[in-house]
Amino acid sequence: MDLNDTICSCLGITNGMIKDAVDSGARTLEEVQEITEVGTICGACLDDVQQLIDELVKEK
Repeated sequence: MDLNDTICSCLGITNGMIKDAVDSGARTLEEVQEITEVGTICGACLDDVQQLIDELVKEK
């Protein structure tokens, strides 16, 4: 996973920003959205975001 890759093009949110949110304690999509606002415009990235969150939480 490249932390610099953009996962949400609407808001320019990267994989690294999602990782930072998880590292800060977010464990669900909703918690990550509260921190980053990812997926709140068009929602096209939500499946990818959820998969990334699941992977990151599993690694913890």
